[in-house]
Amino acid sequence: MSAVLPVYAGTIFLSAFLLFGIQPMFAKMVLPKLGGSPAVWSTAMVFFQALLLAGYAYAHWLVSRFSVRRAALIHIALMVVVLLTSLPISIAAGFERPPQQGEIAWLLALFAASVGLPFFAVAANGPLLQAWFARTGHEYARDPYFLYAASNIGSFLALLAYPLAVEPFLRLPTQTTVWAAGFALLLAGIAGCAGLGVGRSDAATAPQPLTAEPVAASRKLHWLLLAFVPSGLLVAVTAHISTDVAAVPLLWVAPLSLFLLTFVIVFQRKPLLRHGWMLNLQLPLLLLYAITIAFDLHLSWELQLLLHLGILFVTAMVAHGELAQLRPSAAGLTAFYLWMSLGGVLGGMFSALLAPLLFNSVVEYPLLIVAGVLCRPSISGIRLPRAGTIVLASVAFVGAGSIVVREAARTDSVRSFFGIHRIIETKDGRFRLLGHGSTIHGAQRLRHDDGTPASGRPEPQTYYHRGDGMADGIESLRQAHAGRLGAVAVIGTGAGTLACWKQSGEDWIFYEIDPAVLRIATDPERFNFFSSCAPDTRFVVGDARLTLADARDGSLDLIILDAFSSDAIPVHLLTSEALALYTRKLTPNGALLFNISNRNMELGSVVTATAGGLGLSTWLNTPIRTAERMKGMRTPPDIAMVARPGVDPGTLVTAGWRAQRGVSAVRPWSDDYADIVGAIWRKLAR
Repeated sequence: MSAVLPVYAGTIFLSAFLLFGIQPMFAKMVLPKLGGSPAVWSTAMVFFQALLLAGYAYAHWLVSRFSVRRAALIHIALMVVVLLTSLPISIAAGFERPPQQGEIAWLLALFAASVGLPFFAVAANGPLLQAWFARTGHEYARDPYFLYAASNIGSFLALLAYPLAVEPFLRLPTQTTVWAAGFALLLAGIAGCAGLGVGRSDAATAPQPLTAEPVAASRKLHWLLLAFVPSGLLVAVTAHISTDVAAVPLLWVAPLSLFLLTFVIVFQRKPLLRHGWMLNLQLPLLLLYAITIAFDLHLSWELQLLLHLGILFVTAMVAHGELAQLRPSAAGLTAFYLWMSLGGVLGGMFSALLAPLLFNSVVEYPLLIVAGVLCRPSISGIRLPRAGTIVLASVAFVGAGSIVVREAARTDSVRSFFGIHRIIETKDGRFRLLGHGSTIHGAQRLRHDDGTPASGRPEPQTYYHRGDGMADGIESLRQAHAGRLGAVAVIGTGAGTLACWKQSGEDWIFYEIDPAVLRIATDPERFNFFSSCAPDTRFVVGDARLTLADARDGSLDLIILDAFSSDAIPVHLLTSEALALYTRKLTPNGALLFNISNRNMELGSVVTATAGGLGLSTWLNTPIRTAERMKGMRTPPDIAMVARPGVDPGTLVTAGWRAQRGVSAVRPWSDDYADIVGAIWRKLAR
């Protein structure tokens, strides 16, 4: 009997560790194929939640239909098949390049073909092993929910370990090999649990089978709704955070880790944080959020991060605390997990799949925050009668319906797989802006300071203003090429401002991953940079790491990288592998220009180190942002130029930019490694 608990707890822990270790690992593999979009992680979470539901349903089927012996044979056979046919994990054949439309369906198919079977097999272990443990006759067997806390501790530690201990030190091929070894160890653990379970259940002194009490449909629906809200909120918060910093595992796992931590806490025998404390904290926290919205308060990203993570944690604690109090006896364990998982899947689908179709802005976030209040056992200390509940539901339904209608009619906001793009006019009517997240990605003057309408060729604004780094870099290299560039590739379109730096006789090609951005930028009723300055511009739709590979080697005089989404960076465009690709496409005297402006991260040393690792030279332009230079819609950018040794970057660069010399203290970034924490820390230390 003494071996039962540690063997079961250890196996459940390992299963959960592998289950949540595979998620950031495989999503990192997929990121370069879809431009580092935060939606990759949102879609990944929905996929994994759906597979978790399937695994729970499979476990419920095994427990309800078969003895421990027969269920163990079936499940161990499945695990062996996975070990022999599906490991180590890799991207399945046939998914080399995503389509220009239907990215979500393609991504879901990619996940299913690559990791569907391994994840499904591991997902079933938690409820299956807990149900087997309930039949062992152990002193804790009558209430095995404490093992759910052990499972979530494993999940929590896996998520923390990935960005801090796995990603920085192990390359992806090594990670997949280690994961496969862990799967083999898990198979041995399951066999051990099955042996202990079979021995106990077959013994003459085996405990009597547990009888599940009847559960009303209303109670099951309550389980579903209590799981729906925090799951949907998790996806919404994660998308918001990764949009404004970077789409990387480090920022994905923080919300998910907190989400799992709530399960650890509420399913403890004596929860560390009392349910009443969370109920008392929820309303003041939501009031603070409402104040920031009502008064349009602009908090630093650090404070925003704390606020949004706090809302997620407290709301999940309230909802999951109610779930823990409403859980059935051990006999109904697998059915309880099944309904809870279904609610999680539906919540994730609402935020990741349905909301982008219904709303042109992130309306789902405040809606889910309000829904979090409805997860409370009472509102203002008063339990609503059935009639009141019906009225409240009707009001919520009508309100949600009106929001959907209003959002469908909006023309100032466009939502796509890659984000939400807002077309805004300044209050004084002088400028029209293109915003994404918290960042302006283009501006066009509509009226002069005296109120007269602007006409003629539009003047570049924001990062592209005359006399600033981007314009000087282009002009300097143009001078070095006898006054005219040949072919120029621009990665990232924005409002199309860079088109107005094209000169006659030059061939500029714009690479853009998001068709919605192209529609905005080429619509002269919104922005007329292309129609006025470069009406014959060619466009290539798709992620530049993939589409630029089709360009002829040695054909480009200049490649401009300006592909940030909100203030987030597509990490895969700054890696050694990416720079090697760009360099192959350059002419012998060609160069790269990077817009590395970022509120949250210092990227100059990253570009310098990564370029240096390939034997390339780097020059940096870091402007002094005075009040005079920031007037109007001018935003002097941080720019890096990279070229082969000996290439003349032009006099504007050699005279005014800083040539980077010596060995950088920063480790070069690669597709397998990116130190986001270090980049943030260097920015804070400035």
